[in-house]
Amino acid sequence: MKIVCLIENTAIDDNLLSEDGMSLFVEFGGRNYIIDAGLTGKAIDNARRMRLPVDELSAVFLTHNSLPHTGGIDAIMKLNPKIHIYLRAGAKSEVFKKNGLFKAPVGQGKAFFKKYADNLILFNSFSEVCEGFYLASCEDFEEKYINPDRTYFTHAEDEKRQIPFDFSDESFAVIFPKKRKADGLILVGGCFHCGAANMLETVQERWHGIPILAVIGGFHFTGANPKSLNCPAEFVTASARALKSSGAEKIYACHCTGFKGFDLMDEILGDRIQYLGAGEALEF
Repeated sequence: MKIVCLIENTAIDDNLLSEDGMSLFVEFGGRNYIIDAGLTGKAIDNARRMRLPVDELSAVFLTHNSLPHTGGIDAIMKLNPKIHIYLRAGAKSEVFKKNGLFKAPVGQGKAFFKKYADNLILFNSFSEVCEGFYLASCEDFEEKYINPDRTYFTHAEDEKRQIPFDFSDESFAVIFPKKRKADGLILVGGCFHCGAANMLETVQERWHGIPILAVIGGFHFTGANPKSLNCPAEFVTASARALKSSGAEKIYACHCTGFKGFDLMDEILGDRIQYLGAGEALEF
C-alpha cells in the first residue's frame, strides 16, 4: 500500500505546487483512490508531474465539506466522470465561517450536490469502500476534545437563527494495509475538527486491540498564518498526548496543523511525528 501527498501547504520539490488544501493519492488492493481534492486543480497538476495514474481512479473520498478539501473535485471528475464520491450526509448542511462582522461559506453548496448527484454516495456514520478500506465518523464523543475553533456555524431549521456547527459532515478513513487486519490499521483524517482523541477512541472501540500503524492528516491548529495557532497551546499538547497514548507508531501531520502546532506536537511525540509535504510518499 502506498499513500502519496498530492498537495498541501508545502512541497518537498520546487517543481511541485502547494496551496492551502489537502489531497492524498492512495494505492490499495490493486486500485487507486484519492482522499480529499485540495483547494483547486493543483493536486491533479502535481499528480501529473509525479506521473501518478489519477485518470484510473476507483473512487474519491472527501473527509468533510470544506473548500480546501473539496475545491479541486471538478479537476478529478473531468478525468473520471463515472467514479463514486464518498461523503458524509451531514455535508449537505450549509456552513459558514465568521470573520469579524462578515461570514463566508465554508464548502460546496447545493450546485455541487446537484451536479454530482449520480456520483455521490452519502453515508451517515460508516461505509465500506472495499474490503480493508472503511469510512467512519465520531458518533459519541467528548465535547472537551473537539477543536475549540468556534467560528463555524449553520442555520437552525427555521433559518432565522445561527447555531454552532457540530461537524456532522466530518469522517475519516481507516485502512488495513496488511493481509491480516490484526496486523494494524491506518487512520486518515482531513482536519480532525471532532478532535484526534475522539477519532482515536472511535477507532479503538470499533477495531479493539488492533495496532495503529499511522495517523495522517491536518489537525486544524492554525488558520491563514501557519506560524500561529487558532486554539490554545494546551489543546495542541492534549491532542499530542492522546496520539502518544494511543500507541500510534507514526503521525504524519500536514495542512492545517501549521508550523507552530507541529512544533508543539513534536515536543511530545519526538521521532514518532513527521511533517508530510506535497510529493512525499509513504509505504506500508
